[in-house]
Amino acid sequence: MDTPQPLTDLRKRAPLARKLIAEMLTNLIGPVELKYDFHREWNGCWKVQVTISGAASGRLECTLLDTPAGGMLAMPRPMPERWRSETGITASDGSIWTLNAAGQLVPFRK
Repeated sequence: MDTPQPLTDLRKRAPLARKLIAEMLTNLIGPVELKYDFHREWNGCWKVQVTISGAASGRLECTLLDTPAGGMLAMPRPMPERWRSETGITASDGSIWTLNAAGQLVPFRK
């Protein structure tokens, strides 16, 4: 089974990542204001730390991934249990992903 792979080239894709994260969080927790801090991990993967204010406040880190269909996925780490089991995380291509009990990335099944 094909699964999303770490995004290693963020050039020209940061605006899409910001939009994707804003839509995801608005759908999951309501209207929010966000600040983004992109950083590259030791393995070349891009992550973004998001500071949230508005309907909720806090910080969330997302790993950016390329989906098999060519979309982008911003997977929250750690993933809240309700999101993992009830909603999943929607990628820019419309696919929905979650983590299984072993922490592996899998398609979300309702």
